[in-house]
Amino acid sequence: MKGMVLCYRLSIGLDLLLLCIFLISNHVEGFSTTPTTQAKQVKLANDATINNKPSTHIFSVPLKNPRPKPESFVDKFKELWNDPRPISAVLSDNDSSSVGQIDDEEIPYCIVSDEFNIDDEKFQILLYPRGRFVGSDTSIVGSSFIAGSASAYLRYLPKQYGDEVDIAWKLRLCGNTLDTKGTTTTTPLSIVTSGGLPKSNTTWSAAMTLCTELEGSESVGRTQDWGSSTWQANEVCNALGGLVAEGEITIFEKRQSESSFFTLPPRGAVGAVLSAARSTSGGRVFRAGEVIVPRVTPGFETELKALKGQFIYPGVDYRIMSMTDKDGSPIFSTDCIKNDSDKSKARLALRPCGWKLQQQLWKRDGVKDWPIEVEAGMLSNAATTRFNIDSAIPRITSAFQRDWKLYTLSLAIALTPIPLALFARNFVSFYAIPSASMEPTLLRGDVLVVEKLPGAYQRTKRGDIVLFNPPESLTKIITNNGSKLSSTSLFVKRIVGLPGDQNIRLDDEGNVEINGESAVGPDRTLCADEPLRLIDRQLREGNGKELKELGPSDVYVLGDCKAVSVDSRVWGALPKENVVGKPIARIWPLNRFKVNLD
Repeated sequence: MKGMVLCYRLSIGLDLLLLCIFLISNHVEGFSTTPTTQAKQVKLANDATINNKPSTHIFSVPLKNPRPKPESFVDKFKELWNDPRPISAVLSDNDSSSVGQIDDEEIPYCIVSDEFNIDDEKFQILLYPRGRFVGSDTSIVGSSFIAGSASAYLRYLPKQYGDEVDIAWKLRLCGNTLDTKGTTTTTPLSIVTSGGLPKSNTTWSAAMTLCTELEGSESVGRTQDWGSSTWQANEVCNALGGLVAEGEITIFEKRQSESSFFTLPPRGAVGAVLSAARSTSGGRVFRAGEVIVPRVTPGFETELKALKGQFIYPGVDYRIMSMTDKDGSPIFSTDCIKNDSDKSKARLALRPCGWKLQQQLWKRDGVKDWPIEVEAGMLSNAATTRFNIDSAIPRITSAFQRDWKLYTLSLAIALTPIPLALFARNFVSFYAIPSASMEPTLLRGDVLVVEKLPGAYQRTKRGDIVLFNPPESLTKIITNNGSKLSSTSLFVKRIVGLPGDQNIRLDDEGNVEINGESAVGPDRTLCADEPLRLIDRQLREGNGKELKELGPSDVYVLGDCKAVSVDSRVWGALPKENVVGKPIARIWPLNRFKVNLD
């Protein structure tokens, strides 16, 4: 999580730096490919454009080799700088290039394909079998415990500084399997979401300007590599050794000398930011990969209402994942369409930026999957960019509307007198329920007030809800699933077993008996099952499915939803000294306000 936050902050920092530059300089005016299709001519961007006709090429490369270890200090520094994981994990005694083992084989943190040529440009596929944020871990990981997402990225390898290409691509990960007759078959692995259009269960797609690393700015659709965490880690890890990346790449335009530093007016990233910051509503040009921000525009209430009907809201950041003209042919920019009427009919595939935001909109509005396709004409008078000052108020307003509790609480804490803030920090906390493991008692999104005075365990009894620091066994499961914990991470469960309890047994239905009686608590079947039933595999190998007796310093905890709760059934007994707090009340939502939740 820290690595994710660091990566996000660095991205924001670059965007802010580029915006500052805008404000200061505002006064300055072994592989072969097969071509398969050619589209219509696009407008030349500048004198450094190399080609003006897009072409599509098929590629297929094996994914077998772990990323080579850096040999020079510069390469090592560059790898550390680009690694999204916490630097403590990367520099630990463990080998950060390995993220566990399966069937006695190491799982590399990153697998790279051989370089391959597309229209005289070099590319490479990067695969992170357990995601980009998983920490180093050399323990053996059973296949049933590998959860989370795997990530795959397309990387551009420019010949010289300032080279860049406007491309769209489709990517599939395929596993080779042997049937009973010994015949090898290639099967595409499933994905959670398809990125751009067309939607698919196996193919991820996107469009972006791929460029030199220092000329990247994701807000305007520029980066050296781009991809998604849309594959299932367990499927990818089980297919290691026979994985192939295949798909197609369409190159719309290639340019050279796109530098922010050696030309006036600047080009490259700074030039793109200048253009984005100066963009105005009304007939604006849209480019694939860029982030746009709808806003309320007087006189265009009809368009705004229609956009809301398609889940496109003012102040929300949306990325253009792909783009087609009115006839459905792929394009990279509406600037290639000369007729204004046809330009307004171009189709933009939009996706909210960030998984958290996507999930919020899924939950609130019932959107089953992104992207949403919208005509460019509906947005040309209502959309701006992150760098345009007109987007500031809509973005702030939208953030408060989506999660006003978080932002209001943050503001209140910032204004709290220091002595009171210090007391609250140490002995009282707010805790938002992040999962369904305590349903129906506590629902996802409920906000609790938690007291953390010393000796929390001494104030608890059987059946009480408690908050606790994760024991080592739980921490290991979370790490193996590709997630990270901060030093302040807490978990919430119900104490059902106390020191000295005997004959703890898990039956085939997932229920627990202690001392010959059913564990205390509510009916644990009053919640929705998790569709994949991943908990069943964890319970079969659980450390707490049968315990003869709890030790003098151990307790046994359960969630109120047995279908999804990863609790003592899976990771075993909880040391009582790990108990650090008890909920005083649920303060949100207001219609479910309650004191004494036990």
